[in-house]
Amino acid sequence: MSFIHPTAIIEDGAVIGDDVYIGAFCTVSKNVKLANGVYLVSHVVVDGDTTIGERTKIFPFSAIGTVPQDISYKDGDEVKLIIGKNNTIRENVLINPGTLKDEGVTLIGDNNLFMGSTHVAHDAKIGNNVIMVNQSMVAGHVIVEDHVIIGGSTPVHQFVRLGEYAMIGGGGAVAQDIPPFCLAEGNRAKVRSLNTIGLRRNFSKEDMSELKLAFKEVFRSDKGHKDVAKTLYEIATNKRVKQFCKFIIENKRGIPYERKNDVKNM
Repeated sequence: MSFIHPTAIIEDGAVIGDDVYIGAFCTVSKNVKLANGVYLVSHVVVDGDTTIGERTKIFPFSAIGTVPQDISYKDGDEVKLIIGKNNTIRENVLINPGTLKDEGVTLIGDNNLFMGSTHVAHDAKIGNNVIMVNQSMVAGHVIVEDHVIIGGSTPVHQFVRLGEYAMIGGGGAVAQDIPPFCLAEGNRAKVRSLNTIGLRRNFSKEDMSELKLAFKEVFRSDKGHKDVAKTLYEIATNKRVKQFCKFIIENKRGIPYERKNDVKNM
């Protein structure tokens, strides 16, 4: 049985699933859909055409689905926010729907953790098992693939893509794409190495060894990184290496990385 606190405001038309908890002073707008087991702790605003998946928990003072912070948005635009299941959204988080200059939807996957005061802007696409640390922000149209970690106080520029299992160090600023499996740090953030700790937890020694060789060949040689990635992609048999190379080949925004002469003690 769902629980709705007497001080909560639920507009007519909102769809509330089973076992939903809506705490004190929450507001849920008419076009909102809350799936089974959603938990709004208190003082949460859920607005617009917003769908929230099963067992997602949202903490106080978060604003979910309020109009996008983009001057192209006009009142009445049919835009959406879709959030998957088992997400944890901590205090003061802001997540906006899409805009009509893109596909009109912001997409959030499953099992993500958005720590306090994080922001997901319009038309962004966040995968699964992503962690955004306190005060990190992704701008409009950003793509964050599965298992990415974005460190605290780190902004990500609009249209940037962060590849699977990438890790962004805290206090940085990301202006270009970061390939999968890589660690990027600094302001502006540059690819420094593989995300070794994350890879050890999730991949075989064979994958680790093959990725290390591929990383060194692509980013530490005297040749252009795209040319090297194309050659490696054709001959590689390891699927993780192919994934790494494919991202680099398809990249259009550029990849920031330390040049060979910048790296000491290699």
